[in-house]
Amino acid sequence: MTHHICIEDEHITFDGEIIPFGKRAIEKEITKVINEILDTIVHKIGDGEVVVCGVGDARRMLGRKLEDRLKRPVKYSD
Repeated sequence: MTHHICIEDEHITFDGEIIPFGKRAIEKEITKVINEILDTIVHKIGDGEVVVCGVGDARRMLGRKLEDRLKRPVKYSD
């Protein structure tokens, strides 16, 4: 199964579920926000492939932290 994480300005969509942190929150409060996001989604991913979409620094920041937590690479899309 492929999981999709799409980063918008005001929220993130994870497999259709809206998470109330977006690009602006990630870029402003990096560590706190990213840890909360990861705590919400990592246990739902399992062995599935992950695609992170969006634009800007938030996509890479979240993607790298997610790779660290999952211990495997994720894919990026615009």
